[in-house]
Amino acid sequence: MTYQTFPLGDSDGTMHDSGCSYPKMDTTSFAKSKSFYIPHVAEGINAAARNEFACLSNGTNNVLFDRAAWIHGIGFTADDVKVFSRSTTKLIWSPRTNVSLYSDTNRITLFHKAGAAIALGTDWVPSGSINFVRSFECVRNLNEHSFGNYLTDEDIWRMATTNGALATGTDKEIGMLKA
Repeated sequence: MTYQTFPLGDSDGTMHDSGCSYPKMDTTSFAKSKSFYIPHVAEGINAAARNEFACLSNGTNNVLFDRAAWIHGIGFTADDVKVFSRSTTKLIWSPRTNVSLYSDTNRITLFHKAGAAIALGTDWVPSGSINFVRSFECVRNLNEHSFGNYLTDEDIWRMATTNGALATGTDKEIGMLKA
């Protein structure tokens, strides 16, 4: 799998509220040439985060496809969630990082209602969860206090198991437990 922290070539901190004049954007052909593609996209709650989605979901830079999983996606609008979910791209959700850095997180209920595969991630230790137990605590707290207990225990369990394997393209390699 190819892990892309800066799919827009913006490691220098470049941010644009509109337009796609980023230093070096990943192309559709580049992303699809990988066995599995995992970029960080739309991390944040401002116009620049939302613009990353716009730039990486159109034309020769459309990296929404079935062998991709985007980390973050916080800056999406409801319409973006629909487009994202229809593409069968997976979402890797790192709730503790989102809340630590932005005091907000994804509209997980929208992603879930739109049929997106949502995987639970820990992101990195400085702002994320040090382990999955901490991620589960964060998800349970958000589910109770922000999502009105929308997610079932099974939904959360799937985020950490089946959907995690789907989101990293490892489901065929590590197998599935089935009745």
